[in-house]
Parts: sequence; structure tokens; C-alpha cells
Amino acid sequence: MAINKKQSSLWVKVVLIFVIIAFVATLVPALFMGGTGAQQPAGATETGASLERIANDHLPAVNSYTAMLASEPTSYTALVGMGNTYFDWGFQIQQALGPNSGHDVAYWVSATNAYERALAEQPGDPNVAVDMAIAYFYSGQASRAIEVTEQVMADSPEFAPAYFNAGIFYRAVGRTDDAAASFARYLEIEPDGQSASAAQSMLAEMQATPSGEATTTP
Repeated sequence: MAINKKQSSLWVKVVLIFVIIAFVATLVPALFMGGTGAQQPAGATETGASLERIANDHLPAVNSYTAMLASEPTSYTALVGMGNTYFDWGFQIQQALGPNSGHDVAYWVSATNAYERALAEQPGDPNVAVDMAIAYFYSGQASRAIEVTEQVMADSPEFAPAYFNAGIFYRAVGRTDDAAASFARYLEIEPDGQSASAAQSMLAEMQATPSGEATTTP
């Protein structure tokens, strides 16, 4: 299931976040060369078409934030905007191609880089921190995602999204007791929140499963 990005409102070392532009520029032509050799497999053609469409959705924003950061490299607004753009880009690829395609990973990494830079300039926003944790998780850094959400829970104990996402992170690494406690705390804070049904479902499943047994990762 998808991790909630911003429940409250709706929903490594720093690497140059502009690297994804070059990645897309090299990927798309390779996938769409035609008439000069072997025919592309149907699946590869469909994947390429999806990646190109998604890139076209997000590249204008990336270019805009890139221009902003060129003139003001420490702009918190531009850095968060860049992080959100890459977050949405990665999430859209997941939705189109599935969670295990691998095509989304670079975008989650770029999102974490932008969020890290933003929080270095202006620490303390739990929304940005939780978004960064989600991006860490989807980039394969579950332990880092847990570390960030635990800090948010300590600093902003009433910020419900931190508990919901922490529950998912804990569950994914087999810490079912911590996951159950996190989902329960989320439901205490926002019993009618948009993720309440998902939290109740996962909590009930874990309560019915003896501690230490494997559970299905969302």
C-alpha cells in the first residue's frame, strides 16, 4: 500500500539533485529509437512510454526549481519544492510500473537530497521530515526512515503522520510490537484520519499474529 505523504494537509552525502535530468535525457531516447535495428519488446516500449509521460509531467517543475536554486542555492522554498517534485515523480512511477520496478529509486534518492538540504537551512518542519523519511524508505533506507520518524515523534509528539508512517516502517523490518504501538498512537491522535482504516486493518492483522512471526509488508 502507499504510504501517506501528508496526512495533516491532504496527503548518504548530498548528490547533485539535477542529475535526474541527465538520467531522463539518456533513458528516453534509448527506449524510443526505432527503425534502425531490432524491434523493442512490447513491455520495454510500454515502460518507456510511461517513463516519458511521467518525466514530461515533472520536468517543468524541476527546471523551474533548478533555475531558482541557481540564483539562490539555499532557498528553502525551492529545495522543498524540488523534494516534493521528485517525491511525486517517484510515487507516480510506482503507481504506473509497480513498487518493484526499480525505476523509481533514483527519484526517491533525489527527493531525500533536496529535503536534507532544505532541513539543513530550516530545521524543524515535521511535514518535510516525514516526507524525507518516506523517500528514504522507498529508496531502500528503512533504518534511516525509522531514525527520522523517531526524531519527529520525539520533537512533535502530536504529529499523527509520523506515527502512521513509523508503523509501516517498523512493520516492514519486522518490529511488529513497535509497529502496533505506532498505529495505536496514530489512531489515538486522529481516530477519523484519512489513514485510520489502513491503520486499523494493519493493527488488527498484527494483533492476530503472534509476535515475531512474519507479516506481509505493505
